[in-house]
Amino acid sequence: MTSQQLKSSSERIGQLYPILVDYYGNIIDGEHRFGVDEKWRRVRLKHIRTEKDLLIARIVSNTVRRSVPHKEKTELLERLGEIYRSAGVEPGRIAHKIADEIGMSYTWVMKYLPHRFKDSVQAERRTGSVTRCITGILDELLRPPKMEGTLKIVNYTNTDFVSLILEKGFYEEFERNSLELGMLAELSALKALEDYHEKMKRAIAIKNKNKSTGENKS
Repeated sequence: MTSQQLKSSSERIGQLYPILVDYYGNIIDGEHRFGVDEKWRRVRLKHIRTEKDLLIARIVSNTVRRSVPHKEKTELLERLGEIYRSAGVEPGRIAHKIADEIGMSYTWVMKYLPHRFKDSVQAERRTGSVTRCITGILDELLRPPKMEGTLKIVNYTNTDFVSLILEKGFYEEFERNSLELGMLAELSALKALEDYHEKMKRAIAIKNKNKSTGENKS
């Protein structure tokens, strides 16, 4: 929701969600609402007095109620990890400690926690998991089609389009199945291309991220 939409909504139906602040007035949840109206209704949680408790409350309140970007999750867990490390918690225990404190799964924490807060075994497991994920996706993408030769692509230099030529028998079956699902064949074909393209982009992104992580560690 944009700032203007939030403002219009509050004017129409009132302020449904208050800004949550800690004992000292630091915002736990509601930066967006504060940006719209600095006088937005607030609820002070007096039992939250330390930076650790503030971060835990911020993680819980945000991840439960909205979709939080990957970068923001990592930044919050990074700050929390620094607190535990400064307190003497060993890297191999930090992920478990955070999971217990915020009520999220260990797997979720390991997904977003920076590598320096994990021990070598944890990091290797994570790297191995990513590698297996990449391998599985690439195997699926690179598997030869069962009906090779059914499709031909003609690229014309004088237009902005290319022609996809399908073997007629395959197209007729594809069209029947599409209509059975209540879709036009053209839309079914476009969706199939979009889905496959998304898998390609995902495989490339994971592969590049894993490569970058390996270079940074070295």
